Amino acid sequence: DYDFLGNRFQAGLRVTRDPVELFVQFQNTTVSSLPTHGIGVGSSYYANTAYSTQNGAFVRNAWLEWKNPFDVEGLSLKGGRQLYSDAMDAPAKDPTLLWMQSNRIGQRLLGPFDYTHAGRSFDGGRIAFDAEDWNVTAFGFRPTRGGFEVHANGVMDLAVAGVALNLKDSPAVAASLGKTIGRLFYFYYGDDRDVLFLDNRPLALRRADVGRDANLHTVGGNAAHVEPLGPGNLDAMVYGMAQFGEWQSQDQRSYAWGAELGYQLPEVWAKPWLRIGFNAGSGDGDPTDDTHETFFQMLPTAWLYAQFPFYNMMNDQDAFAQLVLQPHPRVSLRWDLLHWLRASSSRDLTYFGGGATSNSFFGYGNTGTPRDGNNDVALLTHLMLSVKPIDPLTINVFYAHAWGQSVIRANYGGKSANFGFVEMILSF
Repeated sequence: DYDFLGNRFQAGLRVTRDPVELFVQFQNTTVSSLPTHGIGVGSSYYANTAYSTQNGAFVRNAWLEWKNPFDVEGLSLKGGRQLYSDAMDAPAKDPTLLWMQSNRIGQRLLGPFDYTHAGRSFDGGRIAFDAEDWNVTAFGFRPTRGGFEVHANGVMDLAVAGVALNLKDSPAVAASLGKTIGRLFYFYYGDDRDVLFLDNRPLALRRADVGRDANLHTVGGNAAHVEPLGPGNLDAMVYGMAQFGEWQSQDQRSYAWGAELGYQLPEVWAKPWLRIGFNAGSGDGDPTDDTHETFFQMLPTAWLYAQFPFYNMMNDQDAFAQLVLQPHPRVSLRWDLLHWLRASSSRDLTYFGGGATSNSFFGYGNTGTPRDGNNDVALLTHLMLSVKPIDPLTINVFYAHAWGQSVIRANYGGKSANFGFVEMILSF
């Protein structure tokens, strides 16, 4: 039971001389009153840097973008330190599709982790070609330290690369498919850090593998569609991913998938939008064999999909129902009525976290192990109220409560948990 304070200050300079744009941004992060033991968000900062008060100053962005180089219309080159969010290479124009793309598809595997007070950046380059109906983007990056590590200026011994083909919600696509977006992608993740990996193998086997690399390949796709139906709009989203490669001395064979449905009444007061869905990431069924079957989430902004962040997509099944309301243009409420969280495999750990944060800290933790074949982790409800009283200011109020089930009861003395925050964002 604890509370802590955090502050993030950013100041940037943008220079645009068509067709070239330069952006440099400085960031200063301070967190204080961190708990010296325990679990949860505050303890994650302390686990990375063992001080109750921490401060870090670093360059968050320093990139140069060249649009239409060599007179090739639609081509763009971007190099330097930048933020990257997977699935957001071609942001949708339709507001419903954009919300789904930003909140239910994007950053599942790669993201700037802006939920934390540090975040992460990516050093490298990106090349994209943007046509009216489609976009193709390729990238290669070295991610910086960050996330829960406030000293976020240096890069880690990691590499990520990939290519994505994106279907845009253009007039031509809408004429044939309706309001639709889609994506096919391939991502590579290479981890050369000399750290103790976290998985369900016995400790002796994991220690014997320290210094061995992980080289993972992830292929997948997603699609989202909005269809007028009756007085409102029906929406649907699906995605699937397969993962293979090398997890140190083991072969990697894992998967993740999800499907979600929603119905919105845009002409009714508060524009009520009810959504239901199921998302799953595979778990490992045998801790002693030669295959690692836990889906590895790489470097996501995990908070988007676990807003009480004691779980993520790894060895997880998440059935949920949520309600989104907008009673005023400056007021919105998202209420996740219920998340039913279960472990995909009862012989694997239950994981939390958002990926590597430094060269000395793996980046993922675990909340325990299922016992006696009981896979239920928790029942969870949470809500976020966002108010924008004036244009530069946003105030967010969040509260969540979890009822621990068999996994929690088997690993902890208590079975309930509460998490909340009040956040003020001033930006101009």
